[in-house]
Amino acid sequence: MRRLPLPLVILAALFGVVMLWLVGASLVPPGVLTFEPQSAPRGDPLAVDTATIDARDSDLWRYFAFGRGPLVPPDTAGWDLAVRRFRVIAAGEAARLDTIAFDSLAHAPRDGFVATTFDRDTLNRALARWYRYSLFSHLLHPKRLVYVLRSRGGRYAKLEFLSYYCPGPEPGCVTLRYQLLEP
Repeated sequence: MRRLPLPLVILAALFGVVMLWLVGASLVPPGVLTFEPQSAPRGDPLAVDTATIDARDSDLWRYFAFGRGPLVPPDTAGWDLAVRRFRVIAAGEAARLDTIAFDSLAHAPRDGFVATTFDRDTLNRALARWYRYSLFSHLLHPKRLVYVLRSRGGRYAKLEFLSYYCPGPEPGCVTLRYQLLEP
């Protein structure tokens, strides 16, 4: 009886271990942070607040104003942020800050802002990849980055994404914490 070559046996064993790990990882239910959609800001406009925008409908943009909360069409004047599923755009401009924590940012930066391009595929390049996608769990996880939005009226707000899930968990509820900033 002829024996299999040792490198082939080792390779088959490694393949088996990887397959077991992949199957096991897909069966373990992931811990997902979920939030209920909100109807209005909860407190002082200059304090840190959180908002959950219900963007489960992939055909409709959902609008949000930092001073008023979610806006319901046709009353969308003065919106600061719009969300459609995982896509997020700014009415004015946005900047991504890679090296600073949310709590330590007190003033808006002078430069680095990117305008939203309103086209067939509307997007803001600073906000385009605010999440990491997990190939194994098929979940979106917010990157721990800080973004600054400059509104069309010249106001500034810092924000950080917290979650993408409604209770269930069901995708499409973008939760962020934010605070208005001094220029």
